[in-house]
Amino acid sequence: MNPTENNNESFNFLNSPQAQREENGLEGANGPIAEEGEVEAAATPSGDASVGEMMGSPHNTERASSPPTAEASDTGAPSVEASGNSVGEAAEYESPFEAALNRKIVNLVRFLLVKFRRMELTSKAEMMRRAMRNYEEYYSVIFSKAAECMMLIFGVDMMEVDPFIHSYFLFPALGITYDGLLHGAIGVPKTGLVLIVLSIIFMENNCASEEVFWDVMSTLGLYAGNNHFIFGEPRSLITEDFVQEGYVQYRQVANSCPPRFEFLWGPRAYAETTKMKVLNFYASIVKQDPRSFPERYAEALREEEERA
Repeated sequence: MNPTENNNESFNFLNSPQAQREENGLEGANGPIAEEGEVEAAATPSGDASVGEMMGSPHNTERASSPPTAEASDTGAPSVEASGNSVGEAAEYESPFEAALNRKIVNLVRFLLVKFRRMELTSKAEMMRRAMRNYEEYYSVIFSKAAECMMLIFGVDMMEVDPFIHSYFLFPALGITYDGLLHGAIGVPKTGLVLIVLSIIFMENNCASEEVFWDVMSTLGLYAGNNHFIFGEPRSLITEDFVQEGYVQYRQVANSCPPRFEFLWGPRAYAETTKMKVLNFYASIVKQDPRSFPERYAEALREEEERA
């Protein structure tokens, strides 16, 4: 696929000043949520914006069927920092109540990350007691936004195991068995980044050139050679750890001189998840119906039928 032939969506990510300020200030959050240094990073939406909006959402439906590629940053697609609805701007105007609510969301994300690392169950009562003291009446709002953050940013899903006491177990999403806790930024789940990488490759017709791949990643605030405040240094994480884990193929383009490289799904990605699941994940980020990407949706359906 030639990226210059497409009108493409920006696939923006956690590069907002407020998200990084929240990450740097997690240890000072209200209440004894976790031991010092136990969670290195988390993020929060701002004001009434959802996590999907914070990460970037389509700015017009006519262009929604195109995958994210290098051209996205040049076509007027809104970035987290440039958009008039940006997280950074919203933070300047949020009310004291919104700011307090966002702190509770950060508290809960931080608490849930600890539970995920420890492979422990948690419950509604424990979450209210440990992460949202004095804001219990807003439990549904705080819980839903924190759960969305856990899924879209960290790739961690939550399953209710006891509907009577509302207890939950946290696990890597979409069938992925790798959490990446020991790679990159130690202690932070990397499943979300695995899913983002698989999404980019799939939306680039199953093969993303290195140039396009890193151009897209730069719109997410992820740059080869630069540490990201959540994921660490992305090049080594993706081209070494994700490759070794079998989720990504990173290979030289045949007969290319000078050498050029490209990214494809690895065998473990095909074994553990599906194109439809990855498409649904991507669609949830850009706030579109998966059918808004007709070619990719048809391909994902064909794979579902072949696997049946």
